[in-house]
Amino acid sequence: MKIAVASQNQKTISGHAGRVSRFYIYQIEENTREIIGKELITLAKEDILHIRFHESDNPWAPHPIFAVDVVITGGAGPGFVNRLATQNTRVIITPETDPDRAVRQWLAGTLPQMAPAHHHHS
Repeated sequence: MKIAVASQNQKTISGHAGRVSRFYIYQIEENTREIIGKELITLAKEDILHIRFHESDNPWAPHPIFAVDVVITGGAGPGFVNRLATQNTRVIITPETDPDRAVRQWLAGTLPQMAPAHHHHS
């Protein structure tokens, strides 16, 4: 299993995951649900999901976030959640700010969650 955590500043969980270029990708061992790897990816400008979904001629071309099972973020709109759901990626919105703690809490079933919030595009 793979979990992506939006973290633009590489310290805390970022809001508005569609505008983030940096994600931690956690590799989870399926049977034990233990974290067995963590890497930082930096998306090219054209691969930032907001740009991909709203400006790309091919928004569904392969993308590293489409290969994860869960995205954890501090904020996302319903459109983002629905688009990733078409790629079998679940979006979890949380007030938790620490990436490692959020992943551990999600694995334990204790991560606080919030509903998607509408926002204006600019």
